[in-house]
Amino acid sequence: MGNKKTAIYIRLSDEDSHVDRTVKAESNSVAAQRLLIRDYMQRNSLSAAPEDTSEYVDDGFSGTNFQRPAFRRMMDDAKRGEIGCIIVKDFSRFGRDHLETGNYLERIFPLLGIRFISVNDQFDSEDCMGMTGGMSVALKNIINSMYSRDLSKKVKSAMGTRAARGEYMGAFAPYGYIKNPDNVHQLIPDEEAAGIVRTIYTMAAEGKKKPEIARFLNEQGIPTCMEHFQALGLKRKSYKEKEKKLWTITTIGDMLKKEVYLGKTIWRKTRQAEVGSKRQIKNDRSEWIVIEGTHEPIVSQELFDTANAKAFTYEKKKVPAGRKPQPILFCPYCGRRLVLTSWGKSYRCGEAATSGIAECRTLHVDKGRLENAILSCTRTMAGMVSAEADRKKKELSQTVSVEEEIRKLEAEGKRLSARKLRLYEDYRSGNITKDKYRKEYETAASRILEIEKRIPELKDEVIRIREQVQHLKEKETELDGLAILETFDKGRLSMVIDSVQVYSEKRIEIVWKMNDWFFPGVAGEKEVVALQ
Repeated sequence: MGNKKTAIYIRLSDEDSHVDRTVKAESNSVAAQRLLIRDYMQRNSLSAAPEDTSEYVDDGFSGTNFQRPAFRRMMDDAKRGEIGCIIVKDFSRFGRDHLETGNYLERIFPLLGIRFISVNDQFDSEDCMGMTGGMSVALKNIINSMYSRDLSKKVKSAMGTRAARGEYMGAFAPYGYIKNPDNVHQLIPDEEAAGIVRTIYTMAAEGKKKPEIARFLNEQGIPTCMEHFQALGLKRKSYKEKEKKLWTITTIGDMLKKEVYLGKTIWRKTRQAEVGSKRQIKNDRSEWIVIEGTHEPIVSQELFDTANAKAFTYEKKKVPAGRKPQPILFCPYCGRRLVLTSWGKSYRCGEAATSGIAECRTLHVDKGRLENAILSCTRTMAGMVSAEADRKKKELSQTVSVEEEIRKLEAEGKRLSARKLRLYEDYRSGNITKDKYRKEYETAASRILEIEKRIPELKDEVIRIREQVQHLKEKETELDGLAILETFDKGRLSMVIDSVQVYSEKRIEIVWKMNDWFFPGVAGEKEVVALQ
C-alpha cells in the first residue's frame, strides 16, 4: 500500500440498543470494535502504528444512510489517495443498505485501489475470488438491510405504545422544560426558560407582533433557545449554526404553536420518509397521538388561544411550486440574509427589525449598484475558470500515449504466449535443453504476469482521464453563459458564489465556491469589492 494509511471505521447507533432504548450491546460499543480491529491487525501483521492508521468514528448514526460525517471524511481522504485499506468489525458496521454497500465493495473501492476487510465476516477483498464470495457478501448485506427495516418497525411500535401512555419519547426536552432526573420520560418546567415562554405568550396576547417580541428579547440580551441549551451542558446544534445567535420571527411563531406548553404530550406529528432517511413528512392531525395532562403546563389554554389568535391573523403567502434559489446575499453583522425593501430599490438586513444590532438597522444598499458589482465580478471569474477548464481538458485529452502503451503491451503479451508454446515444442523435439526451456519459460511467464497486471492499471487510467474530461465538459455546460450573464439570476450565480457579505455601500465580500477541478486555490477564497 506504499505510504497509504489503513482506515479503521467504527459505527454505533440507536440500532444497536434494545427496543426500549436502554443499554447498547457491549459487543458493538466503540471500544469493543476498536479492540477487535486492532487485535486483527496485530494477528495479521498489519501495522497499527499511529502514523500508519486513521480512525473514523460515527457515534449515533444509522447504517441505512451513508451521509455520516466520519464516513464522508474517510471517503474524501480515500479519494485523495491517502487510504489503502479499510477495516470494519462487520458489514453491518459499514452499512445496512445492501445496494449501496455492494456499490462500494464492487465498484468504488476497486476503482480507488482500496483493500476492504470485514473481520467477523472473514472477508478480505484481496483474497476474495470468483462469484461465491460476492454472493456471500450480497446475502449478508440483504440480511442487514432487512434487519434494519424490521428493527425500525419494532422500535416505532414500542415507542408509540409508550407515547400513548403519556411518556415523553423525544430525544430532547423542548425549550421551557427539562427531563425529570428520576424519570427521563417525564417533563418538568425549567423555571428560567419557562418564564421567557410566558413572557412571549403574554406579549403576543397583548397584541405585540412577532418582530416586536423578537426585537425585545434581543435588546434585553435574553439567551436564545440554543444558547440556553448549551449553557445547560446539552449537546444541541442547529442545522446551520450562526455565529451571532438571535431570536427570530420563526422561532417566536413556532413557540406560540407548541401545545406542549399546555401540558400535552404529542407524538407522531411527522414520520420518516423511509428507513435511513433524514427527511420527515408531516402527518395529518388525525394521525397524531395527543395525551393531555402528562406534565405541568406553562401557559393556560385561555392565554394560548388569545396569543395565537392575535399572532396569526393573516394567511401566509403561498410559495410558488419549484425549488427556491439559494440565498447568496447576507448581512455580516448578524449572518442573516438580505431582503429587498418594500419599494424594491435597495437591499436591507432581513432581521433589521428584530436583531437589536445597530449596524443591521443602518444597512441599506442600492439594488442596482450591488447586483451590477456582483455580476461584473462573476463574469470575470467565470471567464478565468472557463479558460482554466479548457486548458485542463486539453491536457487530460492527451491519452494517446497511454493507449499506445496498452497496444504495445497487448502485442507483447501475445508474442510471449506464442513463444511459450514454441519453447515447449522445441523442448519436446530436443532442440533445447530442459534447463534452457525452464529458464526461458519462467522468464516469459514472469513478463506475461507483469503485462497482465499493468494493462488493467493503464485501462483504469484511461477511464479515469475520460471521466475527468466528461466531468469538465459537464461543468463547462453549467458555467455556460455566466461569462456574459447580464441579469441577476440567483440560481445561476449560486453555482459559483457561496455567499456575498454586504457591509455597506462601499464594501462587499464575495466568497467563491469554485471547484478545484477548475481553478486550484480558488475554492472558498474571499474577494473584497468596492461598489462603484
